[in-house]
Amino acid sequence: MASGECSVIVADTPTVLTGKVLFMPGRVVAPMSVGSEVKDSESMRILETAVTSGRLELVEPPPKAFSKARDIAKGLRLLHVLSKTDLEVLALAIDFMEKGCRVAVATDDYALQRAAARVGLSIVKLRYRGITE
Repeated sequence: MASGECSVIVADTPTVLTGKVLFMPGRVVAPMSVGSEVKDSESMRILETAVTSGRLELVEPPPKAFSKARDIAKGLRLLHVLSKTDLEVLALAIDFMEKGCRVAVATDDYALQRAAARVGLSIVKLRYRGITE
């Protein structure tokens, strides 16, 4: 599959729960574990709206991709900083990249940005400037 045929943004929890995911172009996915990080009814309403409107797909990352994400985080000494959901975001991005898709990770988390950049993923910065690597 050529990269022009597949383009995806993988969103982290803050991207979803702040509602920014509702305004992103194209296909947007996030790990299913994003739901476990919802702490209030407003965030739950945003998550449900994003999913039911078709703006967000919740996807379980394959174990092989999750293992790669852990290895990358460990190699960068970020394993203790990244949450399980952050690792799943990275894993989904790696999985789509390996399928030949053009992939971007939507996050303001510097550690997640560093890990994503290490494997050649694009970063969609939301509010802050982001890493400069």
